[in-house]
Amino acid sequence: MKSIQELYEICKKENITVDFINCPACGSISLFGKDGCSVGIDSGTPAGLVKERAAHEIGHCVKGAFYNRYASLDLISRHEYRADKWAIEELIPRDELVEQIRKNVDSIYLLSQHFGVSEDFMVKACRYYGLYHDAG
Repeated sequence: MKSIQELYEICKKENITVDFINCPACGSISLFGKDGCSVGIDSGTPAGLVKERAAHEIGHCVKGAFYNRYASLDLISRHEYRADKWAIEELIPRDELVEQIRKNVDSIYLLSQHFGVSEDFMVKACRYYGLYHDAG
């Protein structure tokens, strides 16, 4: 499980700049240019979401998972998946998640509190690891 400070250390190592900007429509964005990768997090982002939004955008940078607005939906979804995968694996390592479940920290709410992420992100992580299935 990584803290926001550890994510910033990854950015320093990978030459990724992170700035808080005004982008309420998308919440966060990553761009790749001649000087490297830049991440923008909306300055109005609730504190509890900064870490997971930063991790997702850093995932785009680290994995080179970029697309333009004219890309096909299939291509966009593949790049978003790669960024999500990186964010999940960095913020919620499978071994740590399983360990918490074995300790009876087994509700989405409690797990999200433990890992410092939103409940939606925790559900996404549990689905990614095959530990959560929708009823039905």
